[in-house]
Amino acid sequence: MMNDVGCRRCLPVARTLAVAMVLASAGTPAHGQVAPMSCGVPAAETRWLAESYTATHTYGLGDEEWIESYGGLAAAGDSVFLYDQLGRRIVHLSGELEERHAFGREGEGPGEFYSPIPLSWLDDLFEGHVAFNGRQLVVYDRLRLASFDPSGEHRWSARRPATTVREGVRFVSPVAEGQMIFGVDSLDFTSRHLALWRVGRTDPHHHELLWQRPVPWRSGNDPFPMLRTREAASRWARYRDCVVVSDGGRRFLWVVDLSTLETDSVALPEWEVPAFGEVPIDRGVMNFGGREVQRESQGPALLSRWRGLIVDPDGHAWIRAWTEARDEFEVIVVSLASGQSRRLVNPPGFPTAFGPPGVFYTALTKPETDEQYLVRFEGER
Repeated sequence: MMNDVGCRRCLPVARTLAVAMVLASAGTPAHGQVAPMSCGVPAAETRWLAESYTATHTYGLGDEEWIESYGGLAAAGDSVFLYDQLGRRIVHLSGELEERHAFGREGEGPGEFYSPIPLSWLDDLFEGHVAFNGRQLVVYDRLRLASFDPSGEHRWSARRPATTVREGVRFVSPVAEGQMIFGVDSLDFTSRHLALWRVGRTDPHHHELLWQRPVPWRSGNDPFPMLRTREAASRWARYRDCVVVSDGGRRFLWVVDLSTLETDSVALPEWEVPAFGEVPIDRGVMNFGGREVQRESQGPALLSRWRGLIVDPDGHAWIRAWTEARDEFEVIVVSLASGQSRRLVNPPGFPTAFGPPGVFYTALTKPETDEQYLVRFEGER
């Protein structure tokens, strides 16, 4: 068992994988140790941690199951919803990843999906683009937010606020019937901030700002400000009546109480990453949509430390730590109630949706083709 900090090779998913859980002190949270009470976070252990996980079912490996461009995953009960962004469709799967039906088509009308440029190398930024609470499915297609019932019947849509390439919706979630919330990461010439908004069916053109926080940003004269190489990208998750947010770089999580809009925080353990310039991707020229951009020699204002966030049904935040290789996984699990953290060594993947106790779903990549497929993992105690 390896428990030192660093990158580790992920073993093949087709076999049972041992997972070592190493206790680590999370330290004292920045503004408190317990998440807001309305979150209802239990102090008990999470039922999703296991000594090992076995891959039990897959989707996307057969010719009839091909995923054109992975756009996010959501699950509740015995339903799993996959957003295939280039396929302009939602695939409704069972808890065992058997296809039930699919719906959607290309277009800009009600219930249709915008045709985006697929950015498979940014696939982890799409995890927050689909959410399901058992009654309402919300999908963000990089143009609008759309609400569907579980059968695929379109209910209503709302355009996001006027934005440019400098901004992006990172998170969507249904709340009360006929309402959605969404999180935005915004850049301009002098600042960067994260904002949580609410929109309702009765007036989908009105967006109510609920919460906002600044993020470190290096201002400049670039007419098209964008996140630089290894710049921290924000991560968002929903747990009951709270939204959990990471700016992607600092050692804490914000916990926003949706009923009061009060904000608490939970500390994260140390995770060292290479200084900017020490990793090969930090050097050279980046091609962004046909435009060559020289990498900044001074590096980002906030170096990426976390590249994934989700909260399990027992109120434990799962954080994917930054690694140089995208197919290597380092996962830290933090209780929102106590702040206690555990680190999983050599996990088979990072959860992007949870099933029954011990079960999680994730998207993995075929190394020979870079195509993605879904895997259902089940824990063994």
